[in-house]
Formats: sequence, structure tokens, C-alpha cells
Amino acid sequence: MDVSQNNSSTVVGEPEIAIDPHNPSNLYIAWATFPVPVTLTSKAPPRSCGAAVSNDGGSHWHYVSPPVNNLPNINGCEDGVAVTGPDGTLYQSGDMATFTGISSGGISLGGSLGNIVVHGQDWVTTSKNWGESWSKPVETMGSDSTRFVRGAGTLPIDTFDRPWIVVDQSTNTVYAIGHNIVDHDGYVTASTDDARSFGPVYPTDSPTYPHDSQTFGGNVAASHGIVATTYTASQAPGVTCPCVVFETSANKGGTWNRHIVPLANASSAPDPMIAADPSQKGHFALTVYDSTGTANQVYITDDSGTTWQGPTMVAESPANQQFKTWISYGTGGDIALVWRTWHGVPETSPYDVWAAVGRDQGQNGPVFSAPMRISSATGSYPKGYIAGDDFSWVIANSKYVYVGWGDARSGPVQCWISRVPVSDFHIASG
Repeated sequence: MDVSQNNSSTVVGEPEIAIDPHNPSNLYIAWATFPVPVTLTSKAPPRSCGAAVSNDGGSHWHYVSPPVNNLPNINGCEDGVAVTGPDGTLYQSGDMATFTGISSGGISLGGSLGNIVVHGQDWVTTSKNWGESWSKPVETMGSDSTRFVRGAGTLPIDTFDRPWIVVDQSTNTVYAIGHNIVDHDGYVTASTDDARSFGPVYPTDSPTYPHDSQTFGGNVAASHGIVATTYTASQAPGVTCPCVVFETSANKGGTWNRHIVPLANASSAPDPMIAADPSQKGHFALTVYDSTGTANQVYITDDSGTTWQGPTMVAESPANQQFKTWISYGTGGDIALVWRTWHGVPETSPYDVWAAVGRDQGQNGPVFSAPMRISSATGSYPKGYIAGDDFSWVIANSKYVYVGWGDARSGPVQCWISRVPVSDFHIASG
């Protein structure tokens, strides 16, 4: 289903889907909206951090407008975020630019934008009634130096890019991660009062395990009082790097317990993503691309990264170049995985969306179903499209798997969603 229904003047992508834990018929989608073409003087579209609600399990949708779209002195919102807490509270977030300009020291985005410098902030708002009303937005982190803890890792440099939020379903602690817009270093902060305030902002890397500035920082996961993240390090004690670091913290990011993931024939640019099992403490899944880029490797740890099982290879047949992967745990302990594949030359060819569901069944790692093609038609990105669709999304409960992605089958990139019964993914016995 095309949820955003946008026209050719905008592109909509990177949707996040949230499910009400007390009423699974309530769904929420947040997405990013960019104008076409993108320029430094582009006016933000209405509902730039777009959002829609379904009260019937995804059959019908209506737009809502969280207040992150109209904060003072900010031109719009992007990188929409949507999650729920164990009490059913809905969290909507996004990043907001406070300044955009040209500088030789800025980020090269290609096209007509040149090298840009962007200052901004990440904000979050909550709703207790599924989008009918919202709390006053609160800043989690941003370009200013407020609440950043110095003396470890690298310095914050416009730290608001590609935010994610996760809520520990056991403790109701809200964790927010953001990244330097220049070198992609990650930073984490936490709230223990339903996102009414956030504590210190801690770096996720360290001088001993520095983040590789040529790669993007990872997402964030949390369960049973443990927050985790992952990234690619440029160096680490006793190993050859680039290498993937998986780390956990029991004090909201104040200190980290780091482990090098023992990858086998993985890509040199693995793009690690992680998920936390809400049903078991210390149980996490991590996925990276294999050395050919045509398969996801899925690794499992049940001791917070000390030891790992896997990898399990997950790919459609015939295999194609994969991109925009996401991994998550369902409420029943199943692992949901989504990815897209190019049909031809990456970046310019049509693509499909695929998903698979697995579960941990012993010392050899997870066992997955055969991949299922989710998209019913192929699409390709419009010429000159450079922003607003960083990842795909997958979330599951005991009954359904929900997949969200940016789809360009009809010209502009639009926000699409698919609902598939969990029972349709036939998982072999391991």
C-alpha cells in the first residue's frame, strides 16, 4: 500500500513503523519528505517529518502532524523516527536543520549542492493517544555542546544526523542516538522520565576503538537494562581493521563493554545493524553484508557479545546486490530481516524488496525461512535523487510482519507498507 500518496514535487522514504503493544490494530508510520529538486533554499514541504496512523491494522490510514514539523527557527524536519514504549506511549522524533550553507569544509553531496555545512538538533515528542495530541518537543542532542561528555572518543561535530530512538521494553528507558554529520561518529543519551528530559550525551567510540570515519555509525538497541550499538572501527587492539565493534552499556552509555565481532568472509564495508531480543537478557542479533554484497550474514549472541554463533546466510535466488537492510526482533522472539536488491547496476537499476523471518535454534546460529519478495513491482530512484531514503524497515508481532520502504515504481519515491502473516514465512527446523 502507498501510504504517503505524494506527487512528483516531493520524495518520501525511510519509513519507520510502530505498533501499539496494547492494541496491535494501532499502527504508526513516520517518514522523511524532501522537495524535488533539493536546493539549499528549498522550502520544507508540509509534514516534512510525515506521519500517518492506522486503527485497523494497516487497511486504512489518516495523516497526523506531530509538532516536530513546526518548531520555531527551524525549516522543517527530516529522518522521521517512530517507536513505542511498553505502556503504549508513542515517540516521534526527527532531526531539524537550524542553518545550512556552503563551505569548503562541508559535506560533498554531489549534484548542484556542492559542499554544505549543516547545524541542527534532534527533538522528540510523545503521544498517549496515538497521535491525537502531543507533548512539548524536547531536544535529545544537536550541534551545540550542551550535555556532551568530553574526554573519551571523538568530539561532537554537528551531532544530529541520522537519529534513532529505542525504548527498553523492560525498563521503559528511552535511548536516543545521533551522529556527527561530517564523520558519522555516534553519540547516545537516555531518558528515564518518558522523554521529558535527557541525560548526558556519551560517545560510542573511544581512542582505542575509534570509529572509521569512512563508514556510517550504527543503530541502537536495548533490552533488560542493557543498551547496545555497533559501528565499524578503524583500529582495535589485537585485530586487523576495519572491524566491526559490538558494544553494550549498563549505565546509559557512560561506559561501554566492547567486543570485536568475529566476522567470516564479510564485506569490507559491512554496514552492521543490530536488534535486541525483548524476551531474553543479553540476546542480540547482528547483520552485515557478505564479501560479495549479495547476502546478509546474521550473527547471534546470548551473552551481550562475548561469544557469537553464525553466520547464517540470507539471500534470494538468484542473488543480487543488496542494500538498505534492517533487522528486528518480534515480540515472540522471531528475527525479522528486510533488504532491497538491485536488478543491474547499483544506484540506477530497478530494485525489489525482500524479507525473511528466522529464529535462534542452537549453537549454529539462527535458521531463516526462504526469502519472500515483498514488493509487487520494481522501481528505481528518479534522476538526481540524493536524500531522504537511508534504510528499509521491518517490525513484527506474534501475528504479522510489517515492512516499510521507499518505493519509486510510479515516479517519485513514496512510502509503502506491506503486512504479511508470520505464518507465511515457513522456518525450517534447525
